[in-house]
Amino acid sequence: MSSAKATISNALFTKTQQRVLGLIYGNPEQSFYANEVVRSANMGRGTVRRELERLASAGLLNVRKAGNQLHYQANSDNPIYADLVSIIRKTSAVVDILGSSLKPIEQQIQLAFVYDSIPKARQNVTGGIDLIVVSDSLTYAALLIQLPEAEKILGKSISPKIYTTAQFRDRLIAEQPFLTRIVKQPKVWIKGNDAAIGALKQSA
Repeated sequence: MSSAKATISNALFTKTQQRVLGLIYGNPEQSFYANEVVRSANMGRGTVRRELERLASAGLLNVRKAGNQLHYQANSDNPIYADLVSIIRKTSAVVDILGSSLKPIEQQIQLAFVYDSIPKARQNVTGGIDLIVVSDSLTYAALLIQLPEAEKILGKSISPKIYTTAQFRDRLIAEQPFLTRIVKQPKVWIKGNDAAIGALKQSA
């Protein structure tokens, strides 16, 4: 699922970096103590701690001590902060992790993408992830079962909407305001692409 973007993130980051940066730069206004990062990454404590130290030494993370705990947060003063936030959100933080969670039901999904439900002027970067799935056989309950692990790793709640192919197509043709607005926005594709939406409309 989304193998092209998975290849991009694998080329840019190690698996440990994907998990660590995915959590911290996917939630740049939050700080996390080391044990939180270890639990979220679901990797060895030593491996994660070494990566945290390396990223902090490179100036990508701010570190502060609170009691006996070290807290880590994205360093907004580093020169590639905005670029790294954007890359993480488009690759490892969403596509790989969410795509992996949906892998068991991939064959039942025609389209899946993340969208912005809130206008950018009012967005809170600590908010949840909004997901649309188009499937002719998948139930809402079956979709929800696949999401907790991705929510844990990303540190965000995932709010899915599910449509059948006919429902999605008919709402687009009828220019239903919500979907009309969403399909015009930039999207983070988990499965499918913008051309697939165009083809779906033409199949009526």
